[in-house]
Amino acid sequence: MFRRKFLKIAGLGAAAVALPSLGAYAVSLNEATAGIILHQFRFLNLDKEGVDQFVLDYYKQEGSSRSAFAHVKMRGYYMLNINSDQSQLVRTITTLYLLSTDFFQNRMNELKLVRYQGIYDPYKTPCANPFSALYYPPAPAV
Repeated sequence: MFRRKFLKIAGLGAAAVALPSLGAYAVSLNEATAGIILHQFRFLNLDKEGVDQFVLDYYKQEGSSRSAFAHVKMRGYYMLNINSDQSQLVRTITTLYLLSTDFFQNRMNELKLVRYQGIYDPYKTPCANPFSALYYPPAPAV
């Protein structure tokens, strides 16, 4: 009798551990990365097709350095709604996405549609300082 009870409890414990990890595999790596970007910049009007294209370009550029652990980690970040304050990987991806869009050329206007222009590469992109005073919105008149 004790053995059956032990096996039931052990089976329930194993299922409780296995089921959430199986849920992480229900979402693809590209969907998880796009979801992280959309969640991080939910206050912006993002072009969803552009986000998907950025994710494809990002993983194409990253190449074969993706490990199985990185896949699980990114899916876990998506499932747990980890933001850029909590993860350096999320911060890197979201910063690269924002630099790859026309957000700074539009003077950081949050009402305009943010469009993906191409993966940001500081060695190929023309010298534009997105933090220049030319891109800031005009100061209100006093």
